[in-house]
Amino acid sequence: QLKACREFCAKEGLTVAAEFVEAESAGKAGRTQFESMCDFFGTNPEVRIVVAHKLDRLTRNFSDALRLESLGVKDRYVVSDFPEGPSGELARDVNLAVAKHYLANLRQEVKKGMAEKVAQGGWPHRAPVGYINDKATRSLVVDPISAPLVLHAFERYGSGLVSLSTLANELHAMGLRMRSGGKVYGSALDKVLKNPVYVGLIRWKGELYPGTHEPLVSRELFDTVQAAFAPNRTKNNAQKRSYALRDFLVCAECGAKITAGTHKEHTYYRCTHGKGPCSQRSYIREERLMDEVTALLGRIEIGPDILEALVEEARIREESETSQRTRERAALLSALADNERRSAALLDALLDGTIGKEVYAAKDRQLTSERRALELRLSEPSNSSESLPSKVRALASTGANARVDFEHADLEMKRRVLADVLCNATVQEGHIASYQWKGPLGFLERNPEGALIHEWWAILDLNQ
Repeated sequence: QLKACREFCAKEGLTVAAEFVEAESAGKAGRTQFESMCDFFGTNPEVRIVVAHKLDRLTRNFSDALRLESLGVKDRYVVSDFPEGPSGELARDVNLAVAKHYLANLRQEVKKGMAEKVAQGGWPHRAPVGYINDKATRSLVVDPISAPLVLHAFERYGSGLVSLSTLANELHAMGLRMRSGGKVYGSALDKVLKNPVYVGLIRWKGELYPGTHEPLVSRELFDTVQAAFAPNRTKNNAQKRSYALRDFLVCAECGAKITAGTHKEHTYYRCTHGKGPCSQRSYIREERLMDEVTALLGRIEIGPDILEALVEEARIREESETSQRTRERAALLSALADNERRSAALLDALLDGTIGKEVYAAKDRQLTSERRALELRLSEPSNSSESLPSKVRALASTGANARVDFEHADLEMKRRVLADVLCNATVQEGHIASYQWKGPLGFLERNPEGALIHEWWAILDLNQ
């Protein structure tokens, strides 16, 4: 990919100012090399183009995309480069949303696989102390070294004669260590003694499932230990309350989070003043902010003409990318066939005595490495079996239904709707001051008169 990026720059007449190779997933913000690249743009204002192999290699999250946009950086791609203008921006945002959707779907599939494993009695994580992971059976087996120490911990604490800190020191002297090699402190020991895995149960998403592994302690001993913890529990430890808009709003003046609380059966929001001096001191009734959010969501309206325009754009884009992938695959197959011919010729040269064994070995390693790289690229799966137009239709429908879903949903669903469509909302003087739509949803916004406000629609003249 690095070689392809260099060739692209040479073809486009671009001078390479710096190269950044990122190994972390493009689905998360805060990647080390991405941050270094942004710092480079900040100190080199004359450089305002970034070249990546594909969009999903540069970013799969809107936060990074907005970061580059705020720096005034133009993104270019070796594969599926986007044209200048609003149409190109729409295509890029649609593809970014699709890439983010693919990543979220992949995570969901992994979680489903882990849930299925738990339902069958398997352990989905790294083995807890007292057990080891059996790669052959993909299950937990008793660790003969640490398991006796874990059993000792349960027996000693269940006796009621030692504190957690004293027991931690005792276990350290007996040789029990964290996986890092450090001491097991009371806080970690607390989690061990409360973990039901040691009686053959697996806790997953708040539920308990029977495991297929061997228990280390009896149910009676485990219950005795839990009873020993009971006097130390705080009876008035109220559960943290959830609020519909908390976590989605920040102060427009200081950038601190907007928090929420309940007073006399009414919910109020306020700035936490967590980032220094701030003049925003008012408490805002939730009803006011909820009305403003509902009105914002109502500005995303999608009629059949708009929806079909988006789907048609996605269809054209998909056809173009499919054609390009076909050409790339043909080129890779041709390169692989050429590699095999060169390998055969190299072997003939060795057998004929034209070259020596050392030369043959060096050239063979080079050809083998090249062949593996080609085979790896040929084996790369496509992002999804679902077509791009189908994904665009689903994403657009999410925006179209957002207001109705938000108005009539319960608290958890309201938060889910906001997480899907809205970001970077700020509050000032008791009102929402600014906001951003996630991905291509911004192209769907209408003004109070009902006209689509993004400049892209002026080009298509769909407001008439």
